[in-house]
Formats: sequence, structure tokens, C-alpha cells
Amino acid sequence: MTYNNSVLVGNWSEERLKNEYEFKLFLRKRDRRELLLQKSRTLFSNLLKERPLAISGSFVQFGFNVQLVASDMPAKPVVPGIKPQYGLALSSLVRERQVDYTQNICDGCMMTLSPITTPCCRNTFVIVSVHGEDFRGKLNYGDEFLLRAENYGDPEAAPLYVRYTSAVTPEPRDRMPLRLSATKDSNCRFTAMPLLPCDRIEGFGSPVKTSARLIIKNCIADQSLCVMNQNWIQTFFGAECGVTCRNYIDIHGRFTAENIFTMVSDVETKSKK
Repeated sequence: MTYNNSVLVGNWSEERLKNEYEFKLFLRKRDRRELLLQKSRTLFSNLLKERPLAISGSFVQFGFNVQLVASDMPAKPVVPGIKPQYGLALSSLVRERQVDYTQNICDGCMMTLSPITTPCCRNTFVIVSVHGEDFRGKLNYGDEFLLRAENYGDPEAAPLYVRYTSAVTPEPRDRMPLRLSATKDSNCRFTAMPLLPCDRIEGFGSPVKTSARLIIKNCIADQSLCVMNQNWIQTFFGAECGVTCRNYIDIHGRFTAENIFTMVSDVETKSKK
């Protein structure tokens, strides 16, 4: 063999060994289900697993699953010339950077409002009384309650609650302080009140009807759950809207559509599959 300018020179053996090593590493990760594609599929399977809602009469009750839906808000950013769809459900969100180490809801997960209103693991919550997890009965206007997220992928995991952290200093308007938290404290307490001001005095103490339009207020911050209609983010599940606690009141002293929610209740899930 004679060497000249047309002869290719390279680390052929090293490149071959490197390719073989990378292929074996790929097979090893595939067998252990450590590939990002597999983790993403597991995430979708865990969070989007449907939970059937069987309506439990006319009133919301403690110990039952609920959905919090802003039925008067557009489900997508408004585009001129296109008829908007309405309905946003309060949902837990696992961000892209979290997929590598968790494929289920966990402490610190952000809360958003999703156009996916089909009842599933990420947008259904158990309504829990502050008097105890086992307390049963109708939820009345003025009663304090907790929203507990159910981790159906790991029933032995610590319970997680929707928690609002009040700002102690001036904050950006697009900050989203609602998170899932394993800390069960006063910041997790919410209460419901009638939508119309004329019904609030007489309405306190009366049962909350399912799908009734109402105001949900954080007990510590004294601020109402609201839709951040100008703050849309891209997620694994598509474009979703931000959520926080803030009062939107018009010149007549009435809450606007950003603060109006409905509770969709169902019979307690007896078995977790």
C-alpha cells in the first residue's frame, strides 16, 4: 500500500469502539426505561389518566373529588376572527426540566389553568375539611377547606396540597405563586363565597351547589383565585394559562370573569388503579 493525498486518515478503531459503547449505553437506558422519550410517555400516562366523574347529587361534599373550572374564560389565547372556546381547569404541571427525575406530581409542582377539562389525575382534587381528613358532609359557603392532589401513581407518597404563598415584597405581575406542597399549613386554606354581593350575607352557611358560579378565596391572603389571562406558557400539554390569587373588581364592586369558578364534584374514588 502506498500513501498519498487520497488516503483517508482517522481514528477508525476509536470511533468504532465509541459507537459500540454509545449503542450499548442506549440499550441499557432503554431496558431501564431511562430514555427521555420513555420518561415523557410515563409522565403523560400518569398525569392524563382519566378519572371518571360520577355526580354526587346537587351539592359539593367533603372527601369527594372536585374540579375547579373557570368556565367563562377562553381556553386559548384570543385570535381575531376565530370563535373562542371556553373553560380552563386548575391543573398541576410538571415542567420540562423536572421530567428527568420525576414523572408524577411532587412537592413544588406549579399550578396552571389548562384547556384540558377532561377529568384526569392532574386536574382533579379531593376537597378536605380543616377539621380532619375523615370529615364528611356538605361544603357550605364560608367553610374553610383544603385541595389535596391525589398521586395515583404512588399511593404511598405524602399528600400534596394546593398552597398559595403571599408576597412579602413587591413582585412581578406575572408571578405564579400557587404550588403543590407537602406542608399543610394555613396558606393551604381556601373558602368559597357566592358570586353576587346581594347573596353573600344570606348565602353564608348554605350548601355549595355543584357547577354553581362562585368565588374561591385564600383565607390568609384574602385574595380570590383568578385567571392570569395575559400570561400563557408553553408546556408538555400545550399552551396553558397562569393562575394566582388576586381580586379583579369592576366599578360596580362586582368580581369579573377572571375570578369566577365552578366546582365540578364527583363520588369519592374508592380504588386507585
